[in-house]
Amino acid sequence: MELRALRYFVSVYEELSLSRAAKRCFVAQPSVSAAIHQLESELDCQLFIRHSKGVSPTRDGKTFYPHAIKVMGDIQAMQQLFQNKVPLLPLKIGLMPFLSGERIGQIIKGWLDNIQGLDLTVVDWNEEADARIVSSTMVSQNESFNKLWCDEYVLAMPAGHPLSLQKTVKLRQLDGVPFISRTFCDALDSWNFAIQKQNIQINTKATFSTEEYALDLVAAGLGISLVPSHSTTLRTDIITREISDIHLERIVGLAYKIDHPLPSQLLTTIDKFKDRIESVT
Repeated sequence: MELRALRYFVSVYEELSLSRAAKRCFVAQPSVSAAIHQLESELDCQLFIRHSKGVSPTRDGKTFYPHAIKVMGDIQAMQQLFQNKVPLLPLKIGLMPFLSGERIGQIIKGWLDNIQGLDLTVVDWNEEADARIVSSTMVSQNESFNKLWCDEYVLAMPAGHPLSLQKTVKLRQLDGVPFISRTFCDALDSWNFAIQKQNIQINTKATFSTEEYALDLVAAGLGISLVPSHSTTLRTDIITREISDIHLERIVGLAYKIDHPLPSQLLTTIDKFKDRIESVT
């Protein structure tokens, strides 16, 4: 059974005339007549009664009509499914290490939920990418920077540490205190300058590249550490205190090359969800 024959049948049924159906389908009347005869032969029934004023559907014709309409509608829907397919929008994003997973999740979810056809790939911050989510200190001269959130640095310490009895801690109180350092820290230059200025001797017990390992040693009671506040939000074995005489922070945002601007819908979606991103603790 051919789709063309179904289309001719529906036209004849709705026009009640072979000639008008032929005009509607932009074919000659014999072609319509031949198609109807072929359908009747395949179905082994008569679909129309011919008379001087045109045609009238038989009982079998009336039964067949809604099925023909459904088949044609299904085929049309399948054709539109591919004709209207949203083109893919490839996007490769580089992420610096030790970012807030909750905030990154909000950004990625916002993109995927609101941008049709987005084909997202996540790579390390130093790999080739269309854009990078990094701190402001890592932005190159040929990149634009769109701020996403700000991380405050705090002192992480185990419960029961002497400094935990205070609401805030002064830098001078860290002199000689066992300390767990990190090699990857955006505030490292400002931190080193501050402690050198006050001639403070940091008693470094260990140095790690990841916040997770550093915090594990803090929880074990081997020292305190300077970390972004978001790093400790899910840990119940660590408490944090602010440093009263120095304010350290890192600004995290979306960096992309000036001569290769991002699609506007990406930036629009970030602006739309920025308040939600910043509210994640």
